[in-house]
Formats: sequence, C-alpha cells, structure tokens
Amino acid sequence: MSRGREFCEEEWRFLQSLLKAFSDAGIAAPILRNYDGLPRHVGNDLDIFITRLDLARAEEILIEQVSLSGGQMIKKFRKDSFTAWWMRIGDSPLLHIDLFNGAYYWRGRQLESDEQILKNMKTHSLGFHIPSPFHQAFSMFVTSLIWGGFYQDRYGETMEMLLVNDEERERFDSLMEKNFGGAGSIPFAFNDKPASECVKKYVQELRGGIRWRWFKKAKPKEWYCVLRYWLWEILNLVRPSGDWLIATEEDDLCGLFASELMHTYGGYTELRYSRRGPLSWLWFRLRYVQRRMARNELVIVRVKKENITETVKKLLGRPTLIPNEIVESFSEKLIEDHYKIDEVEDVLWRKTAAKF
Repeated sequence: MSRGREFCEEEWRFLQSLLKAFSDAGIAAPILRNYDGLPRHVGNDLDIFITRLDLARAEEILIEQVSLSGGQMIKKFRKDSFTAWWMRIGDSPLLHIDLFNGAYYWRGRQLESDEQILKNMKTHSLGFHIPSPFHQAFSMFVTSLIWGGFYQDRYGETMEMLLVNDEERERFDSLMEKNFGGAGSIPFAFNDKPASECVKKYVQELRGGIRWRWFKKAKPKEWYCVLRYWLWEILNLVRPSGDWLIATEEDDLCGLFASELMHTYGGYTELRYSRRGPLSWLWFRLRYVQRRMARNELVIVRVKKENITETVKKLLGRPTLIPNEIVESFSEKLIEDHYKIDEVEDVLWRKTAAKF
C-alpha cells in the first residue's frame, strides 16, 4: 500500500454500497488486489473481477451508485478485458476502479475459467470477497510477466504469504503447468531480484508456451475471443478514447487552467504541432497518449493560431474544449454551441468524448 493513498470514509461507504448493490443484483464481484489497506488506505486503483456476462449490468450499477453518493463520473476507458472508470467521491482525489472481465486472460486466451475463480473465492474479514490465495498469486505473477514483461522483488513477500499453504502452492504450480507446460517451472525464487535478461528470457518462454499449447487445443469459440481482443485493440487506436483540448501556442493555460486540470484529471500531457510533420503523426501521437496504460489522460494539443482551424477539421474526433480566447478563429459551422463557455471559472469543460 505504499504506493497508494488515504481512503476517506465517504469513499469507503461508497465502496460498501457498490459491492452490496452488486450482491443484491446477483453479481459476484471479488476485489482482485489493492485492498490490503482498506478501509483507511487504497492502492493506485481498485480491481474488481466481473464476468463478461455480468459486465453491462455491473457498469449500470456503478454509474447509479456514483450518482447516489453525490459523486461525479469523470471518465470511462474500455478494452476487451476490462473497463476503467475514474470518479470523484466528495472532495477526495480521483478514485480509479477497474471492472475486470479478463483478469485471467492473455490477449484473448483464457488462463482460468470464470467458474473456477468464483467457486474458489474467499470472504475477507471486512466482508467483501477476494480470490483464493493461489488465484491471487497466479494473477500477480503472470500478469506482471506476460502482460508487462517485468518482475519486481516486492511481489516476493506477498507471493510467499499467499502460497505458504502447501495445497495453495500445489494448485498454483498446477495452474502454471496447465497453461505454460514446461515453461511453468519458475527459474528464480519469488524473493529474488532476477537480472533483466533472465526475466526477458522467461517472459519469452511463457508466451511461447501459452501460444503453443493454445494453438494445439484452441476451439472456434477461443479463436473468436482472440479476434475480439485484437478488434478492440484496433478500435482503441483509431477512435477518440479520451478528452483533448486544443490551444494556440500563445495561450497561457498554465495560469488559467492548471489547478482545474489537476483537480479534474489528475494530470495532463501537452503535444505540439508545428506542421513540420504530417498531421497523421499528430493523430497517432494523440491516440497513443490517450490509450497508454489506460490512463485518465487529458491531452493539450498546441497549434499555431493560423493553423488551428485546419487541424481541428482534419483530426479524427472533436476536442473537449476550445478556450474562449480563440473561439473567434473558428467558423460557426465548426464550433458548435457546446464548445462555447461564457464563464471559464464556473464551467471548465463540456465533456463530449465520454458518454456514461
């Protein structure tokens, strides 16, 4: 929990109400990780496992509970395996909740069935559900390696604690062997600090192992899941996935908007477009920043004032806000009413990219 933050009472009541609403709707929703410090502290985000069949209803419940708590939904980002939500409950910093339907997947390939995850889940002392120890260890170990391509020794203590029971360790080893064959044999101890070359080689072995075993046994439904995963990857690359602000190079956004940007989004990134390169390169950079790590990323695109109209016309997707200072540079056709803001101090953004 050292990387987390304080969790206020209002947020804790919201989380309790959310989990109860899931339960009342017949939706099993174990918290996958980052729950150790609850109810006083929370990790960087809260990952809640939701089956794909329950995901649509769970999203509706999440939106309802944020509204009932008097909170504000800031952004949603969706991929094939999860939906990421950023919200503000009371005056607290942004709360990030991921609804994972693919916590035990890799690029569309299922590593463990939903039925087994829910069948083996345990009840935490605070009343919410968590996965079984061997499932938690498997998710932590494999996700960091085959998704992220890294391993950090700080996982070691947690892994050892989760697998201290011989039965849990046996079930963990069995799950590794089932998915990765010979590559399931781990070449370092959990508490080790393996060299980067060792980790890189082992990641290649894991990915190769799962590909080989998957190709030998894959059924049509499993092929469909892989194709669906890659379709989502393509869609998230080509379509607007977040909010962006267009501004001239001269606009003093730091003075006007810095505190509001940090309060609303938790941060932002600036890109500059000088027309030295093709507009397609700016488009690619904008999409890349918006989708990387599924972060709640606001992007400010800085453009020369004389080029700003052309930039907006050609870029895919419309900006969240064009400051009043440069509205006169645009035609009425291009700038719709919802882009015009009379009181910048009262209404900073009109959200058009995210629909909840």
